[in-house]
Amino acid sequence: MRACVVAVIFVVAGAAPPAAAQDQRAPANQLHYPLSDDLADMLRSANAARGRGELEAAIDLYRAVLDQDGGGRGGYQLAPAPAAGRGQPRRYLGVTEQAIAGLRALPPAGVKLFRARYDFRAGSAFDAARGAPEPFVALARVYELYPISGHATRILEAMADLALERGDLERAARTLEALLAHHRDELPDPTRVRRKQLLCAVGLGQPERVRALAPALQEGQRRGWADDLVLRAIEAEERRAGRTQDAGPWLHLVRADPANRAAVDARPAVGPARFAPRTFESQGAAGGFERFMPGQPTAQVPPSRHLPLLHGGRVFVSTADQVFTFDARTGDPGPRISRLGPHFPDGNAKAQFGGAITRETFVAPLVNDVVNEQQFRGIPIKVKIPLRKLAGFDIPNWRWLWNHARTLDGTPYERWSFPAPPTAVEGLVFAPAFALEGFVNCHVAAFDARTGERVWTTWVVSGQVEQTMFGEHSTEPLCAPVAVSDGVVYYSSSFGCAAALDATTGRPLWVTEYEQIEVRPPKGFYPEPRDITWENNAVSVVSGVVVVAPLDSPTFVGLDARTGERLWEARQRVPGAAGMLSFIVAASQHDAEGAVVLGGGAEVRCVGARSGKLLWRADVRGRTVAGRGCVADGAVLVPLSGNEVALFDLVTGKRSGTLSVGLTGNIMLVGEHALVTGGGKLVVHRIGSRDF
Repeated sequence: MRACVVAVIFVVAGAAPPAAAQDQRAPANQLHYPLSDDLADMLRSANAARGRGELEAAIDLYRAVLDQDGGGRGGYQLAPAPAAGRGQPRRYLGVTEQAIAGLRALPPAGVKLFRARYDFRAGSAFDAARGAPEPFVALARVYELYPISGHATRILEAMADLALERGDLERAARTLEALLAHHRDELPDPTRVRRKQLLCAVGLGQPERVRALAPALQEGQRRGWADDLVLRAIEAEERRAGRTQDAGPWLHLVRADPANRAAVDARPAVGPARFAPRTFESQGAAGGFERFMPGQPTAQVPPSRHLPLLHGGRVFVSTADQVFTFDARTGDPGPRISRLGPHFPDGNAKAQFGGAITRETFVAPLVNDVVNEQQFRGIPIKVKIPLRKLAGFDIPNWRWLWNHARTLDGTPYERWSFPAPPTAVEGLVFAPAFALEGFVNCHVAAFDARTGERVWTTWVVSGQVEQTMFGEHSTEPLCAPVAVSDGVVYYSSSFGCAAALDATTGRPLWVTEYEQIEVRPPKGFYPEPRDITWENNAVSVVSGVVVVAPLDSPTFVGLDARTGERLWEARQRVPGAAGMLSFIVAASQHDAEGAVVLGGGAEVRCVGARSGKLLWRADVRGRTVAGRGCVADGAVLVPLSGNEVALFDLVTGKRSGTLSVGLTGNIMLVGEHALVTGGGKLVVHRIGSRDF
């Protein structure tokens, strides 16, 4: 059920004093969310009944909410969060998430009553889920429906065992943590769960976690058992980081890790280039760059749109319509990878090209179709808008495994476009998407990397971009890459809000609005473009804070990762600054506060992730921040114009040096390689002064 945000005012007013509702900041543009007034009313009634001790009524209402939410075409629904203070953004909470919290808040008598009424249903659903085509997700959905049933421990332990069988250790560890967090007192043998946690910690390369778990499980083990496990965890950590000789260095995500921090384990000592820059896309082929809307000129520095990956000694780079590989040491082109769709010279400077690698599969969005341009006597009716589909490439067998241009044909998702690099975790790829259906509908989706099969999709928000005088979209809506951290997908919509979704089922946890740039109606015969000054920056999760710099906002914000509450807000330009910020350069969890480094113009700024306070500021006068960098060994690498990279101390901000590289653009260090991409070219530098 869709409801306009304007109507939400009355819902919020019914849930809180009018003054508090009026304190909240109204959005600059009309937004639509999957809001259900009926389910919100049922939740309020259930909470009130629980408070009065009417347990039977409360349980029935919570169960009715859970049964109705998540099903049907509308999918999971939202309800307004309690009104915040003056100047705070509007916030929404997932209906299912609130119902689960309400059930967990029942007293022991309520839990007993719930089990008497619903344990038979929960047991039947549990048995059916184990035989489902994707049992892990099916079991997770059963747990959502019956989170306090007598079968809850069996459900979670079965999920953990499935994940362990598949080698999905992160997923298993999270499930075991949930089991202990919510059902510790019901476990007949907590030691068994601890052993499985220890197995996960060893396999994930977490020596500190192993040291914490091993003492409680020492009984009956030989002397030195715990030390051996710590050593195995250290070895696993080395393999997972690509530091062992057999594994080799690798970069499987465009920002190094699923949380998009770009903090890497490498020496910031960039030596000579291994080869001359290799061109994979000429600027002429891109059709000339536009900043976000037709008619807006590009900056002097070409946009840094390409983000490389490294696997098996090959660098993978993608354009709007094709994938290329190069030998990381020699620069020799790899075997040709066939183009799946039409050739498309992409002139959108805000587009971002890259992929993700998981389970030996490279997944990237590629142009499949284009909305044709139409004009009447030079007046635009429609503009070219590419529709980008995900496709999976089998690296060992060097062939395409699947292509959503075909497999989604005839489904509700056939006209969805996936314009950002996906994020991959343990065989799943998570990607933002939009669909042009009058409004621009914004979604997040999860797919199996090896098959391309849909795992879940969730509609988050709908909004609008600039329009032609004929009411057609005048630009391609864009999305930023999502972040994944601790089993949650974090999404910045570029349509007025950020969201957190459960990574297993896609259920929304929270949605929080931010300040938007107003979308104005056409000016005369032509669209009136917004002044979009941010580059396309991936969401980052640092020290429990979600940092977003949305394309459609003049600000960047820090949101509490657990609740979605806004912790701080800052503007791109501040008085006395040497320029306007445009890039999130990198982030680090080197201490409890965490740090986020941003850059733009001649300014580099570092803010605390938890507080938003300015930690240091530096200028690079005579140069311009020209791309995304990384954090390595306590140093921040900031790409500059003029084929330079500035080095700053992460803690003090003191500039410690300047590196000369073969290109102006993005830089990422991985193992013995420094990968630099910009202007449709790639160059790889040695780390250090000698070839390893």
